[in-house]
Amino acid sequence: MKTVITVKAFQALQTTSALCKAANVSRGQLRLYEEDGLITPHSRTEAGYRQYGTDTLDRLKVIKNLKELGFTLAEIALLLSDRDQGALDETAIQRLAAQALKKIDERMAALQVIRGYVAPVAVGDMSVPQDEDCNFVFEFMTALSAGETRRRA
Repeated sequence: MKTVITVKAFQALQTTSALCKAANVSRGQLRLYEEDGLITPHSRTEAGYRQYGTDTLDRLKVIKNLKELGFTLAEIALLLSDRDQGALDETAIQRLAAQALKKIDERMAALQVIRGYVAPVAVGDMSVPQDEDCNFVFEFMTALSAGETRRRA
């Protein structure tokens, strides 16, 4: 049995390519999120191409933001599943928030250590990169520079 959709609904559907571009995600990420049950195509064309509803873009933004906060895909799936069902497990959310806060604090502490080495170099103190025990600072700054070059290309 074929699913019948209106012209207006059809025009609102997005192709994989358009969705990836709008959400700034790769096709691989999209497939991974689909395999993990985080997103679902609205329908498929007769040729089998996936079509996504307009709400999928918003959902991808939520997924990306939660990932940036340090949540795993399994944790994100739990949060989205609860939200989709209209009932939030406050205890589970509190536990996840505490775990995320711990990860954030750990990352901030590590960044503070790195900052302590990078800050003197930023004002011209080149003794840090010349210290054999601080090679990681030079490698860190080189990696940052390479990443910046790739983003501009």
